[in-house]
Amino acid sequence: MRRSITFALSAGVAVACGLAAVALVSAGEPAPPVAAAPTSAAPASPVGSPARPALCDAERPRPRDPFPYNQDAARRDSLLPFLDLLGNGETFTGGAGYFGPVDAAGLAVLFEGGWLDPDDRQNAAPSAWDIFQFVCDHPGTTAQGYAVTPDREDYRISLETVWAPEIDDELRAAAEEFCVDAEAVETSDHLECFWD
Repeated sequence: MRRSITFALSAGVAVACGLAAVALVSAGEPAPPVAAAPTSAAPASPVGSPARPALCDAERPRPRDPFPYNQDAARRDSLLPFLDLLGNGETFTGGAGYFGPVDAAGLAVLFEGGWLDPDDRQNAAPSAWDIFQFVCDHPGTTAQGYAVTPDREDYRISLETVWAPEIDDELRAAAEEFCVDAEAVETSDHLECFWD
């Protein structure tokens, strides 16, 4: 049986290396988003309906300036599905590594671990917390972005894309409102909002 591959290209050009992020997805079978292992025992959710992280319903964390980033980059990087943009086995170029889909559970782990500042924003993008809330409110929706290496002064994770492999009228309406300031928006057969 022949399987075709669909390429999902990030709508904008990656600033750090001048390349678009690429995620491979089998036709008709979207790549599963990365979800971190739960930090505490929780009842299992039915197959196909991921549990909503408790952090989704928490109050917005108070701003901290400067944000005290967790410096354990090795652990942080083990939680992210990095993309090999150049096809050479390297995931970091110019001190930044781009990662593919991370669901609400994965984002919650990044917040709780101190690797993602709720108030971080990629230029005109909504804050990381606002993107997280959008992902929480729309199951099947994920975030994508990049992580900066600890040897750089601007060590962090930034979110720059909201993505879903499928879209319905409810998600389309929500995305048209949420993504109003995005550099590129795709809502025909899938959702992709990219902020540069």
